[in-house]
Amino acid sequence: MELKKWWHNAIGYQIYPKSFQDTNGDGIGDIQGIIQHLDDLKGLGVNIIWVSPINESPMMDHGYDISDYYKIDPSFGSNEDLEVLIKEADKRGIKILMDLVINHTSDQHEWFQKAIQNPDSKYANYYIIREGDENGNPPNNWRSIFGGSAWEKIEGTNKYYLHLFTVGQPDLNWENPELREKLYEMVNYWLDKGLGGFRIDAISHIKKDWTYENLPPDGPDGLVTAWKYYRNAEGIEELLHELNESTFKKYDSFTIGEIDAETPEQIEQFIGENGCFSTYFDFFHNKYCIRYEQYAKDPIEMVEEIKKELFARQELIKQSDGLLTNFLENHDKPRAPERFIPKKFINFYSQSLLGTIYFFLRGIPVIYQGQEIGMTDFPKESIDGYIDLATHNNYKELLEKGMSEEDALRLINIDCRENSRTPMQWDDSENGGFTDGEPWFAVNPNYKTLNYKNQKEDPESLLNYYKKLGALRKQEDLESTFIYGETIQLYSEIKGCLAYQRRLNDKVVTIIANWTPNVMEIQMDKSINELLLNNYKTLHVDQESMVFQPFQVIVFQ
Repeated sequence: MELKKWWHNAIGYQIYPKSFQDTNGDGIGDIQGIIQHLDDLKGLGVNIIWVSPINESPMMDHGYDISDYYKIDPSFGSNEDLEVLIKEADKRGIKILMDLVINHTSDQHEWFQKAIQNPDSKYANYYIIREGDENGNPPNNWRSIFGGSAWEKIEGTNKYYLHLFTVGQPDLNWENPELREKLYEMVNYWLDKGLGGFRIDAISHIKKDWTYENLPPDGPDGLVTAWKYYRNAEGIEELLHELNESTFKKYDSFTIGEIDAETPEQIEQFIGENGCFSTYFDFFHNKYCIRYEQYAKDPIEMVEEIKKELFARQELIKQSDGLLTNFLENHDKPRAPERFIPKKFINFYSQSLLGTIYFFLRGIPVIYQGQEIGMTDFPKESIDGYIDLATHNNYKELLEKGMSEEDALRLINIDCRENSRTPMQWDDSENGGFTDGEPWFAVNPNYKTLNYKNQKEDPESLLNYYKKLGALRKQEDLESTFIYGETIQLYSEIKGCLAYQRRLNDKVVTIIANWTPNVMEIQMDKSINELLLNNYKTLHVDQESMVFQPFQVIVFQ
């Protein structure tokens, strides 16, 4: 099969390096730990690894606040370690992606330090700095995405800098051509090292709309979350195309933009043949990780809503040459099983069903570390068990709204993004084999039974099922169908049944999932030629119907 692009047959894997594997006993995962597990990842069929931020950082936002774009943070290793990782991965047919954070820097970055020392210097124009009003208040009432005002006063002045995220992450001024050139130089520096590309963080926020003063507040804090003024604002495509032409395109890089498109025109702009990025994550299912509350409706009704949105997105992308990046979990969301499966039914069958559903859609599947062994949320008994500033801000916000500490913690435990940041559970030794030292964040106690080593040795484990998913996705006679084939929904009228075909010319592969805890009978109009994958050992089929067990999923020709 000849690929239209080198990355079209990608199976991705996201590594949150702080929590992946520690090799020097300091309790923090490192680059050498990633190198140590490259063969494990190759065994999953992975050929692209996205490594969350490893640049030098004070870690106010876990590395998404970069103080030096050209250095690897010592907690993760060295620049030389990264070069070894790139070379060792390349030997295994794997490309490394770094996380590119260019909407903002750390407030410890040299540029910002020079900017606040002299607000009239050229470095002040590298950031978004504005005068406060005549009463010394912020320039407007935008709310930070992490809570509180999006503006922070520069000491000794009436000037404020914008930070859409934490106070330690001042936004860069993308209207400044000199700043843009500095960023492009840095991007090309890393691409020259042999990187396969980047996942590009918060890139939808680089363009701001400055056509107003204040907006009506949407909360008791007098602030407003003004998405349309700083997410995909008009004119952003010009900046994105310049970025692409100046960097990624020159190296034929693979890029994943943290951006969203809702129309065929936007898709063409962002990821089409002449788009700014290779792909972007399809976030359609994020709304089912409802902030602060369990999904309240009947689980089968949730499945019905997901079906509508999922196939609407597949239909939307069909009108483009682009490919979405499909995922279940990432570092910013709780673990998937407890979002999409009733707790008492979380097991091998339901978890393998979730994996199968998204793995064969049109687009690039990405596995998040620990997903392949079914790692779960780790609720805490106290807010002190959490580290993330955003988590504590959310907790504080709930208390300010009058919620009790008990109820606030219960809701934080459900929604907290730190659920996905617990250390990787490699084996049943102390700290799950993650570290010989004191882990930076508590390991989920279920590591004694739920771990990589146990599953590697069990042919019926979720880990080995994920290996089957990867192998089938890349099966020579089917690979082009999974990459370029049309997605056609089936059995839409059957509640709790999520089914589709991938069709390319005369090749047709069918995926049928019983996303319910009940036995389901499905009438057949054609027979199964070849059963490619089944998360149960048996499948009851007669001449006219198939009987599916709870959470059974099959793939067949």
